[in-house]
Amino acid sequence: MSLVAMWPVLGMRVQTPAVELFVPDGEALVHVARLAAQGIYDPQNQYLPRTPVGGWEDVDPPEAERRFLRYYWAAFADWRPDRWNILLAAKVGSDIVGVQEIGAQDFALTRTVSTGSWVGRQYQGAGHGTAMREAVLHLAFAGLGAERADTAAWTTNRASLGVSRALGYRLNGTTTRAAEGRRLEQVNLTLSRSDWRGPSEGFVIAGLSAEARTMVGA
Repeated sequence: MSLVAMWPVLGMRVQTPAVELFVPDGEALVHVARLAAQGIYDPQNQYLPRTPVGGWEDVDPPEAERRFLRYYWAAFADWRPDRWNILLAAKVGSDIVGVQEIGAQDFALTRTVSTGSWVGRQYQGAGHGTAMREAVLHLAFAGLGAERADTAAWTTNRASLGVSRALGYRLNGTTTRAAEGRRLEQVNLTLSRSDWRGPSEGFVIAGLSAEARTMVGA
């Protein structure tokens, strides 16, 4: 029995005209870890906190790669149908450019997913973030049957907020958080199925078997 047969969500992928999202392993996972360690924030931007969810931005290699890998593997170790999160590598042409996450709690009841992403610094500003979000929203709405997709960004993260606005998200309040010894405001956004106007031509979901759907509560 193959690893994908044992853990079916490992076979999920989304192919679009602009990007491919897939679960990385082997050399692809090594590449993603190295990309994460190279940094995802502009060091000249003093207003954007260096606080990615994995917490690897403030250390040097190889500890940065190790922290990313711990975060990646922890998602599988803690996996349950009523609480899950998966990291998908984003590939454009032959280059892995970043990571797109999607997760949910009690999806069978809430039909709500949360998404987050980052793009490697050298690949930013080329529209990859938008392409990645379009792809993961297609997975959520067309593949999993979600009714709502939530996301969030710091008030200073104009790039992320711009992607959300362009794709039809609505504001859903703010949350006050502490980061780097500062009080910061996080903008919460939500997109309903009725507001989703994502492109579908050339969008293909693979590996979403009945077993994979069971693993995500769908």
